Amino acid sequence: MFAGERLVIVSPHWEGLRYEFARAFSAWHQENYGTPVEVDWRDLGGSSENVRFVISEFKQSPTGIGADLFFGGGTDPFFEFAKRDLLQAYQPLSLAGVPAQIAGVPVYDPDYRWFGASLSSFGILYNKRVLEVEHLPVVRTWRELAEQAPAGRIGCGDPRNSGTMHMMFEMILQRYGWDDGWRLLTLLAAKTRDFDRGASTSAKDCTTGNTAYTLAIDFYALTQIAYAGKENLGFILPADCVTLSPDGVAILRGAPHRQLAEQFIEFTLGEPGQRLQMVPRGQPGGAQRFSIERMSVRPNLYDQLRNVTLVPINPFAQPVTFKYDARKAGTRWDLVNGLVGATLIDLHSELAAAFQRTGRVNSRPPITEAEAMKLAGGEWKDPHYRQLKLIEWQRWAQQKYESLAP
Repeated sequence: MFAGERLVIVSPHWEGLRYEFARAFSAWHQENYGTPVEVDWRDLGGSSENVRFVISEFKQSPTGIGADLFFGGGTDPFFEFAKRDLLQAYQPLSLAGVPAQIAGVPVYDPDYRWFGASLSSFGILYNKRVLEVEHLPVVRTWRELAEQAPAGRIGCGDPRNSGTMHMMFEMILQRYGWDDGWRLLTLLAAKTRDFDRGASTSAKDCTTGNTAYTLAIDFYALTQIAYAGKENLGFILPADCVTLSPDGVAILRGAPHRQLAEQFIEFTLGEPGQRLQMVPRGQPGGAQRFSIERMSVRPNLYDQLRNVTLVPINPFAQPVTFKYDARKAGTRWDLVNGLVGATLIDLHSELAAAFQRTGRVNSRPPITEAEAMKLAGGEWKDPHYRQLKLIEWQRWAQQKYESLAP
């Protein structure tokens, strides 16, 4: 029987990060408050599934759902939760030294409802050996990846399950505009080997050579590079779309272990939690079994840990070429997932076959951006309407792919 306290966290984070945070927080709590902590992690299968779970549970139990925190998934889930008043505000002492913004992007909510626990960037992981053997180019932008990669050689996760993948799809739509962005997403989907459920699986597939390139968040890519070696793998931040995004943590409304949840926030934003993410496995203050290799939200740590950390990027010195609109993304999160899922993923075999036959894709989306934003703020919230629309889009896409002739 566990003799300490218990904390319930809903999180899409991978098992290595969960293990290290639970271990380090328990030890920190033992040292500062005299008791260890058992962390009960809840994961319904990815960021989007976890968000849907939390929203659904609050509809059934508005005063609380038996969970204390939501941890991970970027910022979009937290904008959605804040909009629905599902978060509990708290102003942590450890926020001192954490900037409110980076390159115009909020690092934490001005009303203290959510906080960036780390910073992330997104890019292309590639297998150097595969590129050499197959005489493939090193691509340096999303456009080059979509237009120059051969069919079947791109790895990608399902954005309906992976918040990481969703953010990359949304970034492409924002950076290139709705119509051209959709053309690039359609090309990427047509050339994707298959859509893995999670982002970490597609990164591993690139490492093993099942794909030549894959869409990847920085820390998944760095983890694979640390495992396989820099001589075998490379990672590029697309030159025309360098962006930074916080990966959030927040206390859920009605948290049953409120004080413990606040202490977790203090640990995570403070130097112990931030060092844990940057110091390599086996080093004092770092991970024990799983290197995390994430970018800290505390600027002072980059100089302090310069000769220790494996994190190669100082985001506070990184030129940012693109500003991600998190509010727009949050508003249409579920609609974009539905549109991508119905037209590109559920019909992936039909899309890939049409591209193989013709070498081209008809990439016009079924709705304009203005129509998408209007739907997202209105009728899309009706489950019956949403289901009918998904069926309509799927039929539309199927007819389009069947009509493509060589």
